[in-house]
Amino acid sequence: MLDFSYYFIVSFCILLFAISKSGFSGGGLALISVTVLSITYGPLTAIAILMPMLIVCDAIAAFLNRKYYDHKAVWSIAPFSLLGVIAGTILFKFINLSLISVFIGSISLAYVISNYLLTQSKIKKIPFYGSKTIWGTLAGFTSFVLHSGGLPMNIYFMSIYDRKVQFVAGLVFSMALINLFKLIPYFYLEILNLESLLSYLLFSPVAVIGVVLGHWMNSKLSDKSFFAIINFFIVVASLRLIYLGIVDL
Repeated sequence: MLDFSYYFIVSFCILLFAISKSGFSGGGLALISVTVLSITYGPLTAIAILMPMLIVCDAIAAFLNRKYYDHKAVWSIAPFSLLGVIAGTILFKFINLSLISVFIGSISLAYVISNYLLTQSKIKKIPFYGSKTIWGTLAGFTSFVLHSGGLPMNIYFMSIYDRKVQFVAGLVFSMALINLFKLIPYFYLEILNLESLLSYLLFSPVAVIGVVLGHWMNSKLSDKSFFAIINFFIVVASLRLIYLGIVDL
C-alpha cells in the first residue's frame, strides 16, 4: 500500500529545496527542507533523498542562469570550497554537528546585522566579507556536514555583487561545484549508494518545477526587494540553526 504521507512530505520538501536552489531565499527554504526531512526520516536519509535532487536542481538552475555566469568569480573560490569538502570528509565522524550549527548560524546572523549597520554608517565594506578563503572553505565544509553551505556562499557573493542576476548565477554555479565535489566522499563514507541515488530520481519532476518556479519569482523582484528577501531568509535559517544546535548540545 502506498504511503501517501511519505510522498507528500518528501515532495513538499523537495519543492521548497528546489525553489531555494534557484537562488530564491538565499538557502533559507533549503534549510527548512533539510530540517523537516532530517527530523522525520533521519539526517542520513535526508542526504540520500536530497543528493539526487541537488544534481537535477543544479543542472536546471545553471542552464537558466548561464547568461550571467562569471567564470572568474566561480572558479577562484572553487579550490577553497573543495578544501572545505575534504575537511568535512576527514572530520565527518568526529565533529560535533550541534556546535557547527550554532557557529554557522551565529556568523550568518552577525553578517546580516552588521550589513544592516553598515548601510546606516559611512563604512562601505568590511574586508573579510569578500574573503574567498573564509567563505569558500566554510561553504564546502558546512555543505558536506549540514547541507547548509548556501549561507557562507551567500555572504561571499553578496559582498561582491549588488545585482541579483550576478548574485544568483555565482551562487548557483558555485554550489553546483560543491555538490559535485561531495559525491565521491558520500559514496566512500557509504552515506550514498547507486540504488538510493537512482530511486529518489523519481521525484526529479518536482525538483524541476521548483527551480523553474523560483527562477520565475526571482525575475519578478527588483534587486532591492530580492536582497531584502535573501536577508530575511538568512535570518530565519540562522536562528533555526542556532536553535537546533543548542537543543542538541
